[in-house]
Amino acid sequence: MKTIVIVGHPDLSNSVVNRAWVEALRPYEGENIRIHLLNEALREDGTFDLKKEQDLLEQYDRIVLQFPLYWYMPPAIMKQWLDTVWAEGWAWGDCPHALKGKLIEVATSCGAPEVAFSQTSLGVYLSFVKGSADFIQAEGGAYFAFYASESPGYEERLAENCEEYIKFICSK
Repeated sequence: MKTIVIVGHPDLSNSVVNRAWVEALRPYEGENIRIHLLNEALREDGTFDLKKEQDLLEQYDRIVLQFPLYWYMPPAIMKQWLDTVWAEGWAWGDCPHALKGKLIEVATSCGAPEVAFSQTSLGVYLSFVKGSADFIQAEGGAYFAFYASESPGYEERLAENCEEYIKFICSK
């Protein structure tokens, strides 16, 4: 399955988890796996090249949205990209539905510990992805997470988590 990882961190150079995931995945990039950094795709005028982004997505069977969770939501750059690229007349509406049947999944980093999601699951907060996938006739899939990214000892957990991340990305 051809997979594209859409990295929606607004400042990857100052990221800990998302940058570590990207660096861990780099050796696996090739014909079946691609990393696409939104902060590099964003043009100087603050927009995305719609056709270029859409053409890119059409080449892949699986789209993994990777981002840090900010107040239980994706960062603005990811939301802007979704609003722009998953456009009416291409992804939904009276059109062929370009993303129909594609698998949409999530990899997210959370500053909060996993216990912060004990009243409900992280999946509930990420349900916008499943809802969006349903709307565009794609398939909403699994999510992958790293919790407590700002707590002491995260470095040791992150090394192990990067190995699990590679399995998540490369296993399909």
